[in-house]
Amino acid sequence: MRHSDRPNCSRALLLLFVLTGCTFILTYALPENIPPVLAAAVIAVIAVTKVRLVVLDFLGLRGARTPLTAALWSWAAFVLLIAVARAALQLSA
Repeated sequence: MRHSDRPNCSRALLLLFVLTGCTFILTYALPENIPPVLAAAVIAVIAVTKVRLVVLDFLGLRGARTPLTAALWSWAAFVLLIAVARAALQLSA
């Protein structure tokens, strides 16, 4: 594998730290200024972006058409669906 073929894990790690910081800010620093539904939607988008970074860059699956990529995306979508359903049930109760 040539250097240009390897994923840029340093950049991906930096982005993961930035996205984690954004999640922290949305959760703890600005809870009274943001509607809960909007915060949950933004956090869900951040979670999907983080999964994408990990799957493509850290696992080295960028450009690879393997069943593992689809399985990891499906697992992440399932976990996110459970979290959204749980939050919706708590809001309706």
